[in-house]
Amino acid sequence: KLQLLKNIISGLKIIHESNLIHCDLHDGNILISDNYETYIIDLGLCKSISDVQDSINRNYGVLPYMAPEILRNKPYNSSSDIYSFSMIMWEFTSGIPPFNNRAHDHQLCLSICEGKRPEIIKNTPTCYIDLMEKCWDSDPIERPTIYYLENIVSQWLR
Repeated sequence: KLQLLKNIISGLKIIHESNLIHCDLHDGNILISDNYETYIIDLGLCKSISDVQDSINRNYGVLPYMAPEILRNKPYNSSSDIYSFSMIMWEFTSGIPPFNNRAHDHQLCLSICEGKRPEIIKNTPTCYIDLMEKCWDSDPIERPTIYYLENIVSQWLR
């Protein structure tokens, strides 16, 4: 699973290095081949970093994967994708999508904006929890970069 996470990070890194933001990263937009090659798909909502101001008031995506700042009608940025990645990390530990037990409604939106995150799964390694929690920080400035993620997960795989 760590190698799959690293592959997702590598794909997201290519997107971010192209000065793009995915804007709709979730489990349904990750394809894994039979030999575990990983592809990030559905780039139709990708935005150029220079065009993100146009995205204000146009929220789209799968609610549990949407960063709190997006739910507050702030512009998308690369940190928004990092938040979405944290939900994929959580899903890898749980085997189910985040907030699968709740309606994806206004109440969930408010809860996410107030700092609610999925419950940590028992026996998840502390280092994994620490990274996941950094990625889902309510403050986008506090979230790690894609390069930091790549470095940490690469170290875990050594």
